[in-house]
Amino acid sequence: MAKDDMRKMMGKAQEPEIYREVVVFAMGRAVIILFMVLTVFFLAMFISQVTEGAMGDKPAPDGFYLLMCLFFVFMTFIVINFSRLVIKATTKSLTVAYGLFKRIIPWEDVASCYEDEASALGSYGGYGIRIGRVNGKTRLVYNVLGGERVVLVLKQGRFNEFVFSTNNPDAVMDVIKGRIGI
Repeated sequence: MAKDDMRKMMGKAQEPEIYREVVVFAMGRAVIILFMVLTVFFLAMFISQVTEGAMGDKPAPDGFYLLMCLFFVFMTFIVINFSRLVIKATTKSLTVAYGLFKRIIPWEDVASCYEDEASALGSYGGYGIRIGRVNGKTRLVYNVLGGERVVLVLKQGRFNEFVFSTNNPDAVMDVIKGRIGI
């Protein structure tokens, strides 16, 4: 049985996708590998110190190695979560997701769109999910460094505008303009 048939039977029929794009954080894989190596290193240090005794003349407490191991597990999860930005347009809405963090914007909430000219570092503070203020308007930003961005002017809500990175701003804006009728 096909996935679509299963979803319909379970009452979870999904809207057909009009557009889909995945924007990848270029350095993500290298950072993930680095953090995984550090996680294993601190875990090995913790196990070694607990099983074989203190290392060196001034050993760190056992808890330090365990805490560092847990810190790098957490950081690895964060980098994995923010390594891909997925943009999906359906007949009802636009969804932009950084892993677990997802923003769904119904087409009826979008007034217009345009390509962002603001500096990612200067206006938003860099990579990830940010809140910025540009020209007196509050923006929620899903940003990938080095990428171009599209600005959605919203009709209502906590934020005046929603900004997201894309590799294809013209294609994304064509889809948006087609859905909102401009």
